[in-house]
Amino acid sequence: MALPSPEAAVPPSCSEWARSQGLDPAGSAGHYRGFVLVEQRLPWPADASLVTELAEVSKVAAEAGFRLQLIAPVKGAGLADEGESAPAGRANGQRKVVCYRPSREGWAGELVRSELTAPTSGLAAAVADLISDGVRPAPAPGGTVVDVLVCAHGRRDACCGSRGTRFANELVEQTLNAKDRVVRLWRTSHTGGHRFSPTAVVLPAATLWAYADRELLQAAVGAGTGPAGRAADHYRGCATLGPPAAQALERAVFAEVGWRLLAEERRTMGTGGGRLRLETQNCGTWEGTVKEGRRVPQPECRTDPAAAKKYGVEWAVADLHRLS
Repeated sequence: MALPSPEAAVPPSCSEWARSQGLDPAGSAGHYRGFVLVEQRLPWPADASLVTELAEVSKVAAEAGFRLQLIAPVKGAGLADEGESAPAGRANGQRKVVCYRPSREGWAGELVRSELTAPTSGLAAAVADLISDGVRPAPAPGGTVVDVLVCAHGRRDACCGSRGTRFANELVEQTLNAKDRVVRLWRTSHTGGHRFSPTAVVLPAATLWAYADRELLQAAVGAGTGPAGRAADHYRGCATLGPPAAQALERAVFAEVGWRLLAEERRTMGTGGGRLRLETQNCGTWEGTVKEGRRVPQPECRTDPAAAKKYGVEWAVADLHRLS
């Protein structure tokens, strides 16, 4: 009897496993009030909070309900062009800090961006000031800024380190374009959901994307008004909307309404009996029943799925209908 080849015995990567199982990413975006982005030279430790000089920044962001993301320029993207060898910040030890905060508490929608450069010793104070609306939105030459963050956090997950880095480099070769918007491309630290690698965050919309490719992100930054199409299958959710069930309902409405939904102010609320309501500014009010669906083993990279200790949960939306 022939022995299996060594290749056949190697377990799949986490992203290969998720794709093979057709794992639905809806509801996997995490839930935060906003985002804090801080330039940090690679390599990064397994968690952003473990960067010694950012310990206080991490605390300030967490206490305010903001997600801390480390960012680094992608070589050739026009931000610094030094790649991993770039200094941790700008000239004279300064580094960029970007804050995206809500414009209307309790509602999802485009976040307000403000940014500055600060010395390492003053980062925590700068972040606290930005979060508290202490600095006015920074001007952007040519129009509104769109920050695209591609997870390339290899010390957190091998798939993000390989697929994510490769994808970020591909986006340098085929740049993203948006009318009246300046698109900035960054490598970023863990965003959750590495099983969906390559993953990306698009700000100020605060939308998260799974199994990302250029066509998908081009649509996401383009602020289009057409149908969602295949993008609905890649949509993890809006991080400022609510927990997984709320994000799942939003994805179902996104599939019905199209891209204009993601430019709307919107919020969710429970109506009892497992039913949720999504209220929007101009796309109507929708309601549906949201329940946990299939549970799929979530193995670490290159480990046996049968030995997985975690599970990925899919969310099922039933009886979706528009109320008004």
